[in-house]
Amino acid sequence: MLFEFRDMIDPAKLPKRRKYLNYYLLGFTDGEGCFSISIKKQSDTRYGWVVDPVFHVTQHKDNRVILELFKRVLGCGRIIPKPGQEEKILQYVVDNRRHLSEKVIPFFKKHKPIAKSKEFEHFCRIVEALENGEHKKAEGLKKLIIMAYDLSDERKHNVEEIIQEIERRAGASETIR
Repeated sequence: MLFEFRDMIDPAKLPKRRKYLNYYLLGFTDGEGCFSISIKKQSDTRYGWVVDPVFHVTQHKDNRVILELFKRVLGCGRIIPKPGQEEKILQYVVDNRRHLSEKVIPFFKKHKPIAKSKEFEHFCRIVEALENGEHKKAEGLKKLIIMAYDLSDERKHNVEEIIQEIERRAGASETIR
């Protein structure tokens, strides 16, 4: 039994082995999780836009223990009320890029999502590119934004307008030097 979690939940309710708990969390992620990439306008940055990866799992507040299991097993993240649904819904959120690359991604590379496999692959490439600093140059940032839009084109901003603004700012910063 998984007695390491007895402070949170009756170990009899959990799978008998850690690997089965990991696969439970994987399945839960496939159903209730999200590997998301936000594109945010941020005027105080060099190109005016940022790429923001976030892993989250959503659950009703009565099932908070599941989110606590994610937090304990992955060793990172936080549990917050879901914006707009604060009274009933909670989210386990990991938005620290180092934690994403060192804890979340390795876990899901070992325990591979099925329903969210494409989403996870894009997420990995984008987090890795951010960790490598590709977003610090206009061409790299444009590439990451296009990758994020390939994952989901239902976004607030038009990708062409974002690319044009990055190019405009890149041109302006080059003439200033």
